[in-house]
Amino acid sequence: MLRLLTVLLLVLVFAIGASLGYFNAERVTFHYLFGSVEVRVAVLVTVSFVIAAILTLALCGVRILRLHRDIRRLRKQLRDSETELKNLRNLPVVGGR
Repeated sequence: MLRLLTVLLLVLVFAIGASLGYFNAERVTFHYLFGSVEVRVAVLVTVSFVIAAILTLALCGVRILRLHRDIRRLRKQLRDSETELKNLRNLPVVGGR
């Protein structure tokens, strides 16, 4: 179900992008730090979207990698704690007094 929803979402985004490109064929001048270039509006929007998506994935990827590292550390800590608890439960009870 999730795969179908993803495919439908991608088709919808592609259709919107295609219609955007078709209806916005005008050329605009894009001024950037080192100069300027004349490009179509659809190309400019697409490139901006791709750059934003790549930056978002990079930032989220760093966060996800940190969280995976924390999960591994916590699982190891849990495993060690469970081993210690098991060893403590297996100790013989020494009668006091």
